[in-house]
Amino acid sequence: MFKKYVIFVSKNRKKLLILVLFLNIISLIGLFRLNFSVDFSIFMPQNSHQKMLYEKMMKTFGSGEQIVVMVKMDIDPLSKNGISEIFKIKELLSSVEEVKVVIPPLPEKFPVGFKLVETKNLSDDQYREFLDYVQNMGDLSNIKKTKEGFYALFVVLPKETVSTEKIEKVLGGYVFYLSGTQYLEERIFRYLLFMIFSIPPFAVLLLLGVFRLQMGSFKFALFALIPAGLAALWTLGTIMGWLGQDLSVITVLVPIFTIVMGSADGLHFVSHFLEKKREGETTLDALEKTLESVGRAMILTTLTTMAGFLSFLTLNSQSMKQMGVLAATGVGLAGISTWIVLPLILMGIEEVKISEKQNFVFSIFQKLSKHAWLVTIGVLLLFIPGLFLLRADLNILKLYKSYTEVRRNVEKIEEVFGRALPVYVIFESQNIFEPSFAQRVLTLREELRDHGYAMFSVYDIIEKLNERLFKEKGYPRLLARALIIKRFLPEEYLENFISDNKGRALIFLNDLDKDTLEEVSNIVKKHGLEVTGIPFIVKEMNDTIVPQQVESLILAIGMVFLLLVLFQKSLIQSAKAIVPVSISLVSLFGFMGLTGIPLNLITANMGGIVIGVGIDYAIHVVELYRYYKNIEKTVRMASIPVLTNAYGLAVGLSALLLSPFTFHAYLVAIMWITMTISSFTSLVVLPKLLQRRYRE
Repeated sequence: MFKKYVIFVSKNRKKLLILVLFLNIISLIGLFRLNFSVDFSIFMPQNSHQKMLYEKMMKTFGSGEQIVVMVKMDIDPLSKNGISEIFKIKELLSSVEEVKVVIPPLPEKFPVGFKLVETKNLSDDQYREFLDYVQNMGDLSNIKKTKEGFYALFVVLPKETVSTEKIEKVLGGYVFYLSGTQYLEERIFRYLLFMIFSIPPFAVLLLLGVFRLQMGSFKFALFALIPAGLAALWTLGTIMGWLGQDLSVITVLVPIFTIVMGSADGLHFVSHFLEKKREGETTLDALEKTLESVGRAMILTTLTTMAGFLSFLTLNSQSMKQMGVLAATGVGLAGISTWIVLPLILMGIEEVKISEKQNFVFSIFQKLSKHAWLVTIGVLLLFIPGLFLLRADLNILKLYKSYTEVRRNVEKIEEVFGRALPVYVIFESQNIFEPSFAQRVLTLREELRDHGYAMFSVYDIIEKLNERLFKEKGYPRLLARALIIKRFLPEEYLENFISDNKGRALIFLNDLDKDTLEEVSNIVKKHGLEVTGIPFIVKEMNDTIVPQQVESLILAIGMVFLLLVLFQKSLIQSAKAIVPVSISLVSLFGFMGLTGIPLNLITANMGGIVIGVGIDYAIHVVELYRYYKNIEKTVRMASIPVLTNAYGLAVGLSALLLSPFTFHAYLVAIMWITMTISSFTSLVVLPKLLQRRYRE
């Protein structure tokens, strides 16, 4: 069978080379058709109560996510010149076409008696009245004085979306800081561009270094990587570019996974080819015998890695399903590429001038295998306690590393004003200005304030105006008076916070972690109201992760076990092959618990990847044992390629440390631990299990 295949490739070498070249050209063109997806909707579940609330609110008020703009000022904003500067900044922000409304830190009009007076160009008497009015506003005045100077906070409400680059352009002469969900989303585009053009090439260089170290030849290390590199190009250009699949912070991992995980077959193929050449085989015979020894394993490992990614199909997240299918496709293409491209390349190799190295690694695993059960117990005892420390959380602010401009901006606004990230309270009433209902919202404001959160609604302004105009503390007791005061409200407040019998208010949070969101949600629900916003939609998504992760793991293990049984035709042998990856799963979640890495949409699903990739090492050991029928030779032949592949994968994924996203760094740490455990247990524990059967 393998001999016929080698002859087929040899006879059709030119045709196959033309086919590969054609695919490469098509894929390169497809790269220019890539579509970037930068919004947080990728983290939204397909069926979501929170998403429904949010979309209903956006439809009611016809504006997008607000952007918070904090501007540093050299003069006192409450001085006459400072007031002029405030409204100059407001006009600059309003000049951006996509901006619907700008809420300045100071009111544009204020009441003097029962008249509304323009805040601009005040007389001395009006200025004193204005200062008295602003001082009584308390938290409603978004002005702060610090040791560094004065700061003013503006809230920008776009028509739908607004480019923060345009905001940055009009504020070019000021020192300013931005926050808000839309700002967080927009910065993703810049980061994606950086990642797609820097991380895959860096991963290739890292893998090249590891493979070169193992093979002793730069040329053959490069040969081993070519199939995976081509598969990444085909996946990005043809599958994603031509077929219109979005590139997001999740799917940007697809080419990296394809290169790093798809290179495993290339490594094993070239390693065993070189071994056969050293034994004096001709090139065609070396190719045939290489396929005889590792061909089945290459097919099976490709399928099991694909199965690990396809287990994402159980998740209630379109983006994770998309990544699972795309990554599985990429790995599958890497497997096909290995079978076609490597024989084409290696057929031109006649002489191999690489000195044989002493395999001292084999002796290490030979000694460790004598204590296999002790090693297993030690690993389990180390990581099992971490299982009880696991917690689910997906903080969209902490997606960004602390050095990023996004994180620094938000933290600066938080430092100055104690709040930076707004979400919404939404409510509905037959008469939205009715005193008893308004008091319900204001009572919520007080409770939130007691817990350290700021809240803003039109009722706050009516309350302040009532105290100023009618000398009555609090919200008007009579509906008629509330409706009179309503006429003094700026039009932008009414348009953006009240719509017929529906209303909304802003809550400013100091964090977006799970505990904060749950606390705010519980307080709001206690008052019979509802809270929404992108952070709550993401939280709802993440809360479903644990039960879905169990389904995903069961599917991954089931598919992998079925593939093993079909290939091995032995339930016992397949069950033994599953043991190393089972230990790796315990290590994975235990490590996450011990180190505080949260379970979220991305990290929780590493289990499926660990199963699909980690089983590869066990497969190679089992297949080589089937071929050589000798446990010592099996470990001797498997140890270097398995370890090189495991650490090559971990080192290759270390390219993700360049990413500005924290969860990518988490993936690196997780892969180092799990690949170490998977490879070691495959070379220490599995041979012990196989040897036991051999003796029996």
